[in-house]
Amino acid sequence: MMRFYLFDRVIEFIPGETAVGIKNISSEEEFLIDHYDRCPVMPPPLIVEALAQLGGWAATSSNDYRVLALMVMIKDIEVLEDAVPGDQLKLRVQIENMNEFGVTISAEARVNEKPVLNIGSLTYVLYELPEEERGEVENRYKKLNRAIS
Repeated sequence: MMRFYLFDRVIEFIPGETAVGIKNISSEEEFLIDHYDRCPVMPPPLIVEALAQLGGWAATSSNDYRVLALMVMIKDIEVLEDAVPGDQLKLRVQIENMNEFGVTISAEARVNEKPVLNIGSLTYVLYELPEEERGEVENRYKKLNRAIS
């Protein structure tokens, strides 16, 4: 289960289809402290992680918190631009295929509608959660969802 998130909140969510999240990049981010003092950027692997987390969140939420989505493979990453402090990343994941065993998702990150990073495919396996853990996962995940009341 995620202990920290690289996205701030979910602003759109259609279960089984898509999720859109926001990451506001601050100059105070822990990963930017002492990192490229003259030209700080959010490292692309962390943008990939933000998209992977959002994809896992979408898969778990789409399955009524009965499963955790565990990422096992990434294909076709394309880094297009830098994301810097002051930028707001708009993260979008699209569920391409989902069954009882796993999920395949495509993903993109944009700043001001300009593409920053694209992922052709994120693949997750679904791990069935024990009944007693589902409520905790649901509470943690719902705190991030501003898309629905």
